[in-house]
Amino acid sequence: AVVSTQSTGCEDVLDLASLYNDTAAAEFKEKYGYGCLEMGGETYEDVKQTQVVCAALEDYSCYYDPLDMNPVKDRRIEDRANEKVFLSSFTKPCVKYTGHYFQTTLIFSLLLGILGVDRFCLGWTGIGVGKMLTIGGLGIWWIIDIILLITGNLVPNDKSNWETLF
Repeated sequence: AVVSTQSTGCEDVLDLASLYNDTAAAEFKEKYGYGCLEMGGETYEDVKQTQVVCAALEDYSCYYDPLDMNPVKDRRIEDRANEKVFLSSFTKPCVKYTGHYFQTTLIFSLLLGILGVDRFCLGWTGIGVGKMLTIGGLGIWWIIDIILLITGNLVPNDKSNWETLF
């Protein structure tokens, strides 16, 4: 029987790139079968998918049927066996949201970009200071940043995706 998602508590998607170097992240993904080597993407096809770690809620007890396991990777997590956790049978997208809205950033860029406010909001503090001290590179840097933002080449420093308004 399949346990409904209401009967389980699942962890968030694990961002391996922020925790390990490329080699260690790839080894973790190979060993445990979950986690994201890269987060985000501009199109649906660019976004990777991963399983997540889940645990049954307290009032439920679980057992697994070896015949029902994924033939490629056993869904039990050996290093966390005492926690009674398992890998989900579903996947989640490798995206993270940290409160950056494209529309807000565009308005900041148009109105206050000459002072570097748009760069500060996106987490590019050093570039924001430089932009502020040069008054937007005498306006040239300000215009370039608006173009970069509109074309999708100026993104949050933490590599998160843009929040949606709906």
